[in-house]
Amino acid sequence: MSTTPGDGGRPKKRKGSRHPSDEANAPKKARSEEPPTTKPSLIGPHEATIAELQPKYDVLVASVISSTQIHKRITQALAHLGASSEKPPVVLLHARPAEVCKLATIVEQCKRLLTKEGKAWYQYNELFTLPPETKNTRKTTDVVEETVLDRDGAGDDSDDAAFETMTRFEKAVAPPPPPRVANSLRIFLSSQSIPELKAKSGVTVQTAGP
Repeated sequence: MSTTPGDGGRPKKRKGSRHPSDEANAPKKARSEEPPTTKPSLIGPHEATIAELQPKYDVLVASVISSTQIHKRITQALAHLGASSEKPPVVLLHARPAEVCKLATIVEQCKRLLTKEGKAWYQYNELFTLPPETKNTRKTTDVVEETVLDRDGAGDDSDDAAFETMTRFEKAVAPPPPPRVANSLRIFLSSQSIPELKAKSGVTVQTAGP
């Protein structure tokens, strides 16, 4: 039986094959995971007030956004106010400025139905401060604006190009604009008076007895 010179008659070992024990003992590569980006929470501005009321009241918090169904929120709020509980039920409805009209519609419908059923209601209105825009949000806006400038000014002469370059330079050296602060509305509904809210400055109260 002839063998290939130099191989000694031994079976060749496939390249790249590793023993399972070698793979188990090999150091594992650390996975580079980017930290998750944090977005402002809708409930964030209300956490302090909720924490203040929860020891004495059964608080239901419901946001009103563009996709919120009015009928669904009304049903949810009335069910909570009519439920039997050891603590007096309170509904906190909050919205961003664009949805304040929808919020007001929900509250008015709730009050109308409560009055129709002969039940008392208390409404507390309060403005709250929305979380400021993040740095990333402002940066994205700037990038979009510059992209639009690049596209619209493709056929401009050199003077316009020089003006645009100077504008970008001024933006680079200028201090960043302060965070935009905006207020919006939150409304508390309850079947009884809430002294903790009534005592706050800036809170307006509406009520109707049975």
